[in-house]
Amino acid sequence: MPHEPTEVEAVQAIVARVAHHIDAKAWTDLRALYADRVTVDYRSLFGGEVEERDAGALVESWRAVLATVSTQHLLGPIDATIDGDRASARCHVRAWHCAGGLPGGHEWVVAGHYSFGLRRIDGRWAIDAMRLDTFHQSGNLTLLADVAAARAKAGAG
Repeated sequence: MPHEPTEVEAVQAIVARVAHHIDAKAWTDLRALYADRVTVDYRSLFGGEVEERDAGALVESWRAVLATVSTQHLLGPIDATIDGDRASARCHVRAWHCAGGLPGGHEWVVAGHYSFGLRRIDGRWAIDAMRLDTFHQSGNLTLLADVAAARAKAGAG
């Protein structure tokens, strides 16, 4: 008989689903994991600033850039804590990206650490903050830009 997940298990499942939904290109399911507004910190990977984004626009930006990129995000272990209607989760990540026919190579791997903030909204947990701390990258560091350029060139031709 299945058991009712604990709050910690529920938060861990939300974080694990982020990786599963991105890799499966399940964009509607991915969007459902997020609050309406999300604070996103990818400074360690792309530079720039911490951004507060509309969750729908955030997921759409991932869909646009990853539509033709194969990915596999490996997470583990997910350390989650609960404090009332707030939760936090941290885990290691290894993200593999692959797209053929690019001048800089077909693979890009990012190793790092994710931190997520979640809050309870209408009885469910939703991600409202995420930060990536990048430890290492290898392969084609411009893979996403190369994919975008190839897509633009194909659209112009």
